[in-house]
Amino acid sequence: MHSLRLDIDNSVYTQFLSFVQQFKKDEVNIIEDKVTEDFITSSVEDVQKRVADAEKNNNFSSHEDFWSDIDSKTKDL
Repeated sequence: MHSLRLDIDNSVYTQFLSFVQQFKKDEVNIIEDKVTEDFITSSVEDVQKRVADAEKNNNFSSHEDFWSDIDSKTKDL
């Protein structure tokens, strides 16, 4: 068996899931299905890419807007 970790865009998730569910359980088994918030990441490379992309596209938040966004997403934790 092989194991893959994928990030699937919300716009194609339903189609991807339908495709995977066509296989028998002993052929393809979904081990974990969870939503990852856009601001959460588990790899340094992903953070570096996001920062580089934001700087390149001049698409980043002010310090105050950033923390306001974080606070709104974590207030219920």
